[in-house]
Amino acid sequence: MAAPIPPHFSIDFGNNTLKLVYITRRGGGWDLRNIASVQTPPGTLNSYKDEHKQQLIDSLKELVVDSRVPIKEVAVALPESAVFSRMLTVPKVSDNELTDAVYWQLKQFLPYPVEEVQSDFTELMTDQSGQKKILAVAAPKKLVQLYVEILEKAGLTPVAIESETLSILRAIKSNHNIADGIMLDFGAQSTDMAVMLGGELFFSQSISTGSDLLTKALVNEFQLSYAQAEEYKRAYGINPSAADGKIYNILKPVIDMIVTEVLRGLEFYKGEIGRQPPTTVFICGEAALLPALPEYLKSVLGYEVYIADPWKTVSVPGGMADVVKKSAPGFCVSVGLCMKEE
Repeated sequence: MAAPIPPHFSIDFGNNTLKLVYITRRGGGWDLRNIASVQTPPGTLNSYKDEHKQQLIDSLKELVVDSRVPIKEVAVALPESAVFSRMLTVPKVSDNELTDAVYWQLKQFLPYPVEEVQSDFTELMTDQSGQKKILAVAAPKKLVQLYVEILEKAGLTPVAIESETLSILRAIKSNHNIADGIMLDFGAQSTDMAVMLGGELFFSQSISTGSDLLTKALVNEFQLSYAQAEEYKRAYGINPSAADGKIYNILKPVIDMIVTEVLRGLEFYKGEIGRQPPTTVFICGEAALLPALPEYLKSVLGYEVYIADPWKTVSVPGGMADVVKKSAPGFCVSVGLCMKEE
């Protein structure tokens, strides 16, 4: 069992926004204490350039001051696109040999030297022959060190670093009282998919199409500014009856690109695990609020689709309610990080 980590707040490093959330445990629920956000300085995320690191440090200091958070301990998440995760099949070995067996398989599959990553694994299941299904997760040490450096220079104490997907699944599991489900996180640059069974991550992948491509499609088609295209996207979404279907016709092909990759991922999952995936989908990220998106995904995937709400078990003060509710699925990473207790 993992060791407990101290009380902490979270920072979600988004491409467009840095979000800070601090919630504290209260019985079977949580209380929201502090919340704030600032714009992410353009081009700084995951950059190793000194000027970009300093810009990000300055923004973090501003974020902490604005939030008035009373502690320095913080948890953060690495972007799923930077994390390697893979289902491994390990032949029957003793518990003492399992770590070495995973190491040698990682050495075979990793796109970079195994010595350059921090890795962990979870034993998911064992079949009748003794073969084990293992979920291995690895992240470049250089990237982990970059986050630690930036946080420490901003005067903060990092106590946990994990993948965005693990944070989101924790938020969904805690707030929707569900152990089996599919997660789709619509980010600015990518869409992350994960399958959760029995409360554990069984499969994940990052799809290199995100919500920014929806905006750019409108910019190119209608010669709009980026801000205008964002407004159109948020107002009409993929509702075929809105605006004579003009917005729908532009956005649908982009959504279908994502759906195609999701279906491919689920087929791969079925082949690896040998069972059907869950039939409930939770969508998150601020793009999850696009009008008619849940209905469209339900029609093409054939599953029940819900917008994730990470605030269901969190008591939110009245003055903060409007802020968190109008963009609830965009806080899944932040809230899930705060709920990490070990």
